[in-house]
Formats: sequence, structure tokens, C-alpha cells
Amino acid sequence: MKKLPNYLEFIVLSFCVVIMLVLMFSFVSCNKQEKYEIASTQNFKYKEIKEINWIGHWLNEGNKVELVRDVAREFEFMNQEYLINLKFPEEVYLNNGMSEIDFVVSQLKMDEPDWDIIRLYGNHEEIARRMGDPNWAEKHLVNFSTVPGFMAGHKNFINGDLYRDRNNNKFYGPHTEGQMAALFVNTRVAQKIGIEVKQFGMTFDDFLGYIKAAYEYNQTHGNIVPIFEYNWGKTNTIFNMLFYSLMNNEEEVLNKQITVNKLNAIKQCFEAMEELSKYKPIEQDWISHDWTQENDRILNDECLFFPNMTFMYGIWAENSSEKMKKVIPCEFPVFKPSSIYIGGYLSNWAVLKKSPNKDAAVKLLMHWTRPDIAERWVRLSKSPSGIKGNVASSSFGFDPYENYTHTIDTKYKTLVRDEDKALMVGKDNLHVPIKVQDVLTGQISGKDAFEEFKLQITFTRSNHNNKASN
Repeated sequence: MKKLPNYLEFIVLSFCVVIMLVLMFSFVSCNKQEKYEIASTQNFKYKEIKEINWIGHWLNEGNKVELVRDVAREFEFMNQEYLINLKFPEEVYLNNGMSEIDFVVSQLKMDEPDWDIIRLYGNHEEIARRMGDPNWAEKHLVNFSTVPGFMAGHKNFINGDLYRDRNNNKFYGPHTEGQMAALFVNTRVAQKIGIEVKQFGMTFDDFLGYIKAAYEYNQTHGNIVPIFEYNWGKTNTIFNMLFYSLMNNEEEVLNKQITVNKLNAIKQCFEAMEELSKYKPIEQDWISHDWTQENDRILNDECLFFPNMTFMYGIWAENSSEKMKKVIPCEFPVFKPSSIYIGGYLSNWAVLKKSPNKDAAVKLLMHWTRPDIAERWVRLSKSPSGIKGNVASSSFGFDPYENYTHTIDTKYKTLVRDEDKALMVGKDNLHVPIKVQDVLTGQISGKDAFEEFKLQITFTRSNHNNKASN
């Protein structure tokens, strides 16, 4: 047999050495991998994934609903042992013909609720009636004021007497959403009428002049509705703001008792409503108009003013972003400067005590008390938040909506709700109607409306020496 040349012999030998090294390395690697897999299996502990069932909020309200979805995704990423099942009231019960009160009551009565976090959009009194228990919230909902860090994440006034009194010293969820009353004006309609409406600093005389101008325009031109009133009855906000502007003593206002000063202020407000009634400010059939279906009337140039709240920005931005450019929020008219304005901060969610994932649900709602979440809420909703944020309010002012929120937030010390009727008439007189719309439509005079009101009210024992004005 012929010997291979030296160079070929070297190549073959080198090839054999490489093959041997590869085989040896593979054996060692497999052995180590097997040992690693055995060790990993022995040390690995399975972590159970917990599902949080959450009823959301703000569906079809522009960027606000995207914030809800973003929070869900962020929370899952930061807490990978949790999976969030996020659904909205429209998906779960509203579109199925079930009211929110019916849904909440059904969850409260379950031994193990289907949902860990429910939406609570007011309705506390009606739920108490349905449950037959005025203390239903304390029995069924987690009290967040006992959760470490909860109160510290809120602005100081949330921990003040006004909010503590409303909640009986209990807090059932983060006060993320802030709302401020806004008298929206259609600037195109105003221009057509020949007026320029003040966004801030509007007096009652200014407002009366605007309504008169709309009335005079309608005599020869068209049918512009001066104030679009609807089944919510928001012209009461005009009455209420005029009332608060007449009260010099905020402490007297916050005391839920009727006083002579309050009664005199109410009388003057009824007289103002009668002045407005001369110019047919609202439609006679106002009660038949549903604000949820007709809130675009101001966008469609059908009215001059639309009293509502700043949350309308999200609804209009979702459906009519171009049209809303001609609509701006204005400060409600006053007789004189006041420290009180209509608005407030809401807690929209609650965790059920019987929730199967109560601790996880509490952790999720605590995520809403983060400053960065509050800042994003304010930017996206153009409304304030009760949660502390890092960004100074001076960062506002980019558009009329941001400017409005910043100005009102800076100008007024105290925000009260339209629903806080006891601040005006006393807690013993909540049943007594204030017939604002009846006066505005000319069905009754301001004087007669006041006399009816005065005859029905009751002074508390501490005010028994007060006498109603004539």
C-alpha cells in the first residue's frame, strides 16, 4: 500500500483530532445540561397567576379609557403574578338592560362575588335603600383610609372635613377623577349674535346681557336656544354659583344649617332667575331633552350656552373633535368674587371585602395613587385630580380647556358639588324643591317661588331665633 504524502497525512490526523475533541465536548456539555436541568427542576417553585376581575370606567370618553387600559397593562408588567380581566359596565350589564344599582346590589349579596373591583358612580343612598342597610358600604367595601400610603397620595383637602363628612370618615377608593362646573359657550354662535363672552370674571349683569342679546337676535333671525337645559337640570348650577358668591362667610356655608343670610341669598337668586326669564332663556319642554343623547346641540350651533362639567371634553373629543374647537368652557357668573366653586373629586371604584382576590385588587387601585398616573389623567382629561402629582400646575395653558382647569383650580379655595344642597338649605330641608326651571320658563315668579320655598323650610334648634326675611 502506497504511503500518503506528508501533507495529506497531516490533514487526516488533524481531522481525527478535531472529531475527537467535538465528541468529548458534546459529552461533557450534555452531562452538565442534564445536571442543570435536574437542579433547576428541584429548585423551581411554581408561582400561581391570580386574575383580578375589574369593572372599568370611561368607555367611549376619549383618552380617559386609554389611560384605564394603559394602567392595566402597566400593572400586569410590573406584577407578573397577576392577570387583569378588564371589562366595562357597557359590556357587562348596561347594554344587557341591567342598571348599575341592580348590578352592584347583586354583587354585594354574593358569598363570593364575580368581580373584585366594581364601579361605584354615586348611588350610595339608593343602594342603601335597596340593601335595607345605611351602613352597607362599611360592611361590604374595603376602607382604603387604613391602607398604608393611601391618604398620603391624595391632596390635602381630600383628607379635610368636607370629604371626611361625606364619606363618614371612610374612603373606598382613589379620588382620581376631578370635575369642575363649566358654562360651555359656542363662540361661533356668540359671534353671530354679536357678543364676546368672557371666559373668566363673568358677572351676572354680563350674563343677563348675553341672554338678552340672544333673545333679540331670535326676534328677527333664527331660533338659537340661549341656554340648553335638559333632564339633568343644570341651570341649578347658575343659581347655586350666584348663591355662593353672595355668602361672605365660608364657614357659614359649610355648616349644614339654614340661616338668615342664606335665606336672603336664595331670595336674591330667585329674583335673578326672574330677570333671566324675561328673555326666554330655556325651552319650555326642557325636561324632555336627554343630555346623553343631545349634548352635541352646542357643537351643532343650536344653542349659545350649555351648563355641564369638564368631563364633557372626553365625550366630545371621542366623537366630534373638530367641532369642539368652537366651544370653550367659561366660569359661571357671580354677583361678586367667591372662594367657593362648583366641582369636586370622585372615587369611582371600590374593592369588595368578599372578593377572592381582595389583596391584589387593593394593590391595583393603589397604583392609581401614583403621581405619574395623576399627571397623565390631568393631561388627557383636561380635568383636575385629587391625587398628588409632580408637575406644577403652571404647565397648563396650552388650550382653552387646560387653561380653564388651571385657572379655576388656582382661583377657588373650595369645591362643592351641586348635590351638596344641604350647604344651601340645611340638612333638614333637603326635601324642599328649588324651582329654578319653573321660574326660568315663566310658570311662576321669582317672588312666588321664594315664598313657597320659605313656607316649607325648617330652622334647626340652634337657629330658632333666626327669622325669615320678608
